[in-house]
Amino acid sequence: MMSRVISLLLASLALFSVPAIAQESVTINYEYTGNASLSSIRPSIQFAAFTDSRGLGNPNLLVAEGLGSADGIAAEAPLVEIVRDAFVQAFTKGGATVVDADGEMTIAGEISESSVEIVDRNGVESIQLTIRTAISLQSGGRSIYSNNMFGRGVVPATEGIEGAVHAALDRMIRDLSSDDYFMIELM
Repeated sequence: MMSRVISLLLASLALFSVPAIAQESVTINYEYTGNASLSSIRPSIQFAAFTDSRGLGNPNLLVAEGLGSADGIAAEAPLVEIVRDAFVQAFTKGGATVVDADGEMTIAGEISESSVEIVDRNGVESIQLTIRTAISLQSGGRSIYSNNMFGRGVVPATEGIEGAVHAALDRMIRDLSSDDYFMIELM
């Protein structure tokens, strides 16, 4: 009798439990649409290849787990390329002189963490994605500025993780371009 109750209980649990989804793939296609005014930057800017110290086996993973995905959520390109490209777009659109090589100053970045969770924002179920990136400004082989940026994007869950990535990137760009210490070094 006891084994029958346990079997029935296990069958009920299997029926009503939500299985974790295997790795999910999403397309980010980020385009900077902001209006950062960066034309007052005098030196030419080169963006070094950003690095990823999150220790994940797949560099395309936005997050290793979360939102019901057991194996993480992967983008169409490595997260470091998506973040670097967002900064390049913002600086170019903002009027800074961005060069591919031999820049007077170099901006480097290292992504150390990314996480996602569901949060309640004023009664709206929302996705909160945080991308932690160390940004450094280098000139003449030495670092003249460094800061940890916390790109936190929060969007209604209906916008998906793609919307959260866009919001996180927008926030990182806005925070860096409004950082007085960073901007002073570029004048």
